[in-house]
Amino acid sequence: MYERAVLAIIRDNLDSDGRLPRDFTMPKDPDDESSILFADGAQDGITYFHTQPGKLNDEEADLLVDALNETVRGHIDAADELFLRLTKTRRTIEFAGILSAIVEENADTINPIHAYSYGKHLIALAKDKELVKIGLALHHKAPEDKVKGFRQIIMDLAYCNEFTWFCLPLIQKWDDGNDLIFDIAKHVYGWGRVHACAFLEPETWEMKKWFLEEGVDNGVMPSYTALEAWNKSDAASLLDSCLTQKDFSCIRRMMAALLDEGPCLGISLVEDPETAICKFLNQAKNFELSPDDYDLIKAIEERWDKDEQIASLCEELISR
Repeated sequence: MYERAVLAIIRDNLDSDGRLPRDFTMPKDPDDESSILFADGAQDGITYFHTQPGKLNDEEADLLVDALNETVRGHIDAADELFLRLTKTRRTIEFAGILSAIVEENADTINPIHAYSYGKHLIALAKDKELVKIGLALHHKAPEDKVKGFRQIIMDLAYCNEFTWFCLPLIQKWDDGNDLIFDIAKHVYGWGRVHACAFLEPETWEMKKWFLEEGVDNGVMPSYTALEAWNKSDAASLLDSCLTQKDFSCIRRMMAALLDEGPCLGISLVEDPETAICKFLNQAKNFELSPDDYDLIKAIEERWDKDEQIASLCEELISR
């Protein structure tokens, strides 16, 4: 736990445009005895993409319900202590989905007004990162008017990779939410951008162009946002058009990231991937190819060596 509120630490580092520097990281928690230093958002990102947390056990579920009941009684310190005990065994992202649901489904015993009031207290004043996340998660199913007065605070937190995922469901509800998520996606670099790409809807040409040119540049691994970039840039349709060298290079980077399915599925989830690959290889005939282009073509040839059309196109490009 920090000596100051998490929000105060973040606000001390905002630039003149109200955003955090790209290299900003939260200071190490004084109570964290681990020798491993994770990037902001990394532990939650790894949990989100690579684990399937089980249900809370009986003791953990009791802690959660007891903490919520303490908020109804107005016992803020007691609620804090119970939630902190829960976060010793579970990260907030593991139970965020059920937290607000419990409040909404048990409104007769857990008054949402008390829960929202407590959540706002955590968002603004908590000195522990997980408590801030709990405060945000408590509002995930809340009506928009319940966070109206906290709009700027939520935006300030959203520019920090550690909290982006928890802020996006709230921002998404606002009338200008998608535009704000676009701004977040452009200015965070790391796990926050990974999550922002998933929430952002490509409503404008500018957004589609951004996905094409920068969608796989996330500061973690290109694979994490490759499928979002492919789908939201409409890359498949672009392959039917007359591409510029820049467009081709952007699609090549996307394609390479899609083929790297170590971190998460990519090309396997593309609609009709063989057709897309054939179109890409035919487009490659129109350009002077770089070493990276040839590396991708060789990777395609190795993976689709049984596909006669793809293998033939690869061989033609490699031998020219």
